[in-house]
Amino acid sequence: MTLKGSYSIFRNNTCNHENSLNAQSDEQLVNDLKLGLEDAFASLYERYKRSIYSFCLKLSADRFLAEDATHDTFIKMQQNIHTLNDVSVFRSWLYTIARNQVYKLLHKQKSNGRLTDELVWSDDNPDIALEVSEEREIITQCINALKPEYREVLTLREFEQLSYMQIAVITGDSESSVKSRLFKARRALAEKLEPYFR
Repeated sequence: MTLKGSYSIFRNNTCNHENSLNAQSDEQLVNDLKLGLEDAFASLYERYKRSIYSFCLKLSADRFLAEDATHDTFIKMQQNIHTLNDVSVFRSWLYTIARNQVYKLLHKQKSNGRLTDELVWSDDNPDIALEVSEEREIITQCINALKPEYREVLTLREFEQLSYMQIAVITGDSESSVKSRLFKARRALAEKLEPYFR
């Protein structure tokens, strides 16, 4: 057999192995990761890195913080995978880790931790540039001006398409609290966007 033929067989076997990992369910990959299989970690990372980064970015409104939180999320995932007893809730568990990492980094950055007062906006008067002409940029700026706890539920529901129950698990709140916060966030966002979209 030629060197070229050997390489072709190796490449095909590698591709088949990667395709079989990508075809596995989260549950199978989590169980493999618990057994210490590094390929399982790589597959879960590839499967979730974009959505976790996107969630962290929407929650923090800070690209560098989102990158750090995403990195920390996957480290924590690997370190604590043995604590996940019900592998069917892996996705919610991973988002919970990401959420906690964002709040931890925000706390370090702003030294104020989780926001608990009744205000919805992170500033008394959000400074949204009137010169912005693109709808998407206006919406993004308004969402980013929300306090993290309101931005979080809006992101999980509208962008990640999670159920109220899943969001409650991630945030550690009741479903009614999630619904209430989401209602306030949507109402505040609609009021803020109204002058731009008459």
